[in-house]
This record gives sequence, structure tokens and C-alpha cells, in this order.
Amino acid sequence: MGWKKWMFLSVPLLLLVIGLIILVNLHKLLVLEQQPKKADAILVLSGGKGEREAEAAKLYHEGWSDTIIVTGALVGWETYTSEIMTEHLIELGVPADAIHSFKEVTSTREEAELSIPLLRQLNVNTLLLVTNKYHSARAKWIFQKTLKDENIEVISVPVREDVYDKSWWKDHESRKHGASEVLKFIWELLRL
Repeated sequence: MGWKKWMFLSVPLLLLVIGLIILVNLHKLLVLEQQPKKADAILVLSGGKGEREAEAAKLYHEGWSDTIIVTGALVGWETYTSEIMTEHLIELGVPADAIHSFKEVTSTREEAELSIPLLRQLNVNTLLLVTNKYHSARAKWIFQKTLKDENIEVISVPVREDVYDKSWWKDHESRKHGASEVLKFIWELLRL
């Protein structure tokens, strides 16, 4: 077999193997889970189905912080996720005066940018960032990049019960989240 024919056959095979390795290990690129530590605030990104607020409430009750911040995307006529999340947190035993919020966000980048005035007002130096595991690495990266001039330490504490591991590609929802996160990561890189 000539070298051209060998190259013609081996290059696609090599790309397929590389693609499979990336596919199986994608969860390692998307998930960033850090040990929580005492912080000035817990910031819960909007989204999810209540698991993010539940994680923030656990962190609050475990004593990691006495302040929770929720962000709000518009979900319906004059209704924001921050309002729904606040109600959920109160139901989970978090006092209303421990919860702060802001609204009008449409992306993780906006959540980071629009959080700055409130973080300044609350004198936040250390922030626990709560989201789902598949979103944790990109969220931390965006917040760290956005808050770098504020000297705020951002610690990624995704939902502990959330499962996003090496078998992520076997489940439809996990595949959807993984593909979406990869595209959003690429978009953020292009925006630098």
C-alpha cells in the first residue's frame, strides 16, 4: 500500500479516535467542582428546575455564608426567575432578609456583569458560585474574567447531587446540555 493510500485511510481513522476520546471525556472539561469555604455570598445562577436553589440552601444551612444572591431572567409576563428562586429558598428555610436578587439577565455573562454593583454593595470578597455541573467550568471562567478587577475570589460549587460524568453522552438531556455548553464555550472564546 502506498503512503498516499495509507494517509487517506489513517487520517479519518485517527480523527475518529480523537473525536471519541474527546466525547467520552467531555465531562472533565465542562465540570469544575471546588471545595466550598466560608464566603461573603452564595450566588445562584438562574436556570435549572430548583436544584440550584436547593444547593444554595444547603450551603447556607451548613454555614458557608449568610447571604444568597439569585439572578433573574424573564420567564413570563413580569415574572422573573429570581422571584421564583427567592420563594423556593424561603420555602427551604432561608430567611427572606438573607436573599438578594437582581433581574433582566439573558446570559451567564450578563449575570456576571450585572452582579458587580450588588457584590460591591455587599462588600463581597469571596463568592460561592452555584449552578449545574455541566455549566460550572464555563460559569466560573466567565465570572472570574468579569470580576478580575473586583478582586473577588470565585469558588465553583455546583449542585452536588447533579450527575454529569463519563456516561453523559448516553442520556438525551445530558447530550443536549453538553453540546450547548461546548458551543457557548466557543462563543465566549470568540468574544475575547
